[in-house]
Amino acid sequence: MKRTFLFSFLAGIALTVAVAALFPLPRHERFVSQIESLTNGGRGEEFQIRWPQDRLGLDSDSTRTQMGETAGLVVMPGDVSGPAAVELFRLRDVQGNVIGLASRLTAPMPGRRGGMQSVSNWTLAIPSRGSLLLTQENGADMGPVNRGGSWVAAADAPGFWATGSRYRISAGPAPGGRGRVIDGSGEFAGLSGDYSEVWELEELGTDQRSEGLIRLSTLTTRAR
Repeated sequence: MKRTFLFSFLAGIALTVAVAALFPLPRHERFVSQIESLTNGGRGEEFQIRWPQDRLGLDSDSTRTQMGETAGLVVMPGDVSGPAAVELFRLRDVQGNVIGLASRLTAPMPGRRGGMQSVSNWTLAIPSRGSLLLTQENGADMGPVNRGGSWVAAADAPGFWATGSRYRISAGPAPGGRGRVIDGSGEFAGLSGDYSEVWELEELGTDQRSEGLIRLSTLTTRAR
């Protein structure tokens, strides 16, 4: 698990830097941080991603040669347990302001109860504040799906939304089936805690292409 997290952290940094180079941003405006102070001394903050409009793709020949890439989803060949996928997004606050970038690495890993478990690691990078590292076990297989010879994100796969329009993806390893906040840099340095990832469907086309909102709700405290 540590090796996987280290790999995802490095991959997230590399991809975030690559996207920043491909999509140079103007002088970054700092918005007021939307942080809620909790009665137990911790703090709560929600980050949002709108898909598919917040997806960012790496449109390069080298990427397409070495990996499968489609609609902002980079698929890395895996072993018999299945492929891994990297996704890049614009990151928003609860008011809808774009405040940074988010990368997500999803791969199958040995589960705590045997068998394979879908695991995701997030890297949230906010230029004016720092970066935040998150990891979780997924309650559903969030890996890429091969549909008609092309890779699609899990949310665009047939049947993903068959049982509802709001899915909580986080399923551990923190208590209550929440993901774990690992660490961060800058303003987020020394933070620990947990978070939940929820997907909310807003529209589903006849071709299974979906539109909606990803909510990353964090509860953190600072180590003393």
